[in-house]
Amino acid sequence: MTPPIGYGDSLAIPNQLQQVLQQGIDAAKAGEIDQARFLLLDVVEQDQTNETAWYWLYQIFDRVDDKRVCLENLVIINPHNRWAKQKLLEHLTAYPSTGMPSQKPAKAKQKRSSLEQTVVTTRPRRPVALKLIIAFWLGISIILLSGGIISGGEWLALVLSGRIELTDLTIIQYFDLLVTISFVTVGLLGFYITVTLFIQSMIGFYGSILLALGLLLIGPTFSLILNPPNYATMICTGGVSGVIVLLTLASQSGFQSRSNHEQ
Repeated sequence: MTPPIGYGDSLAIPNQLQQVLQQGIDAAKAGEIDQARFLLLDVVEQDQTNETAWYWLYQIFDRVDDKRVCLENLVIINPHNRWAKQKLLEHLTAYPSTGMPSQKPAKAKQKRSSLEQTVVTTRPRRPVALKLIIAFWLGISIILLSGGIISGGEWLALVLSGRIELTDLTIIQYFDLLVTISFVTVGLLGFYITVTLFIQSMIGFYGSILLALGLLLIGPTFSLILNPPNYATMICTGGVSGVIVLLTLASQSGFQSRSNHEQ
């Protein structure tokens, strides 16, 4: 098989990855398909925009869907690749249904279950607003969870030492215990929201809005019922919560882009 111009040699990439790529190419040329597949999949796992690796994967794969994925990736990586565009057009003409059965089952023992799991994706960048709310929820979660754990440890020490009975708590002590539980709960929720925001899940988007609205309601309320009312805390908690709601709404484009990309 004669590769198009530019695919005969490895690209200028880090030495170790370049060696793996060259070994994969040599194995493909020698007909050692299993070894070539294993090595080249390693390359695209670490460098998903490597044209050379995707070209040689196209050459050695037997499954129709796998070949289509390789060609699609080559076109995505380099829209000016006429050879890949022509091959992809021929492929789609010959196999209009992407669900066609394999012409020959793949026998390679590889790290990934299938080539489809290593498709090149141009993931949308996270908007600045999304990065800010991720940083906020991560920071506030650490603060709240740390405070809740410390306070919970103090409560546990008091109960175990017999210095306090949970059935004989005063109103102030009940309130303090409720605050401790709330800190831990909100901290855990914050961590969950942080993770879902990081992966740009809509669960994180709506969770961020709901939790921020909850803090917007609870923070100023507690500040006002204090004697005397703490207006500085009210303004701070209300202002920060309001900003988080606005930033979350402003980051909606990042979630929409990911949703469109996945489709």
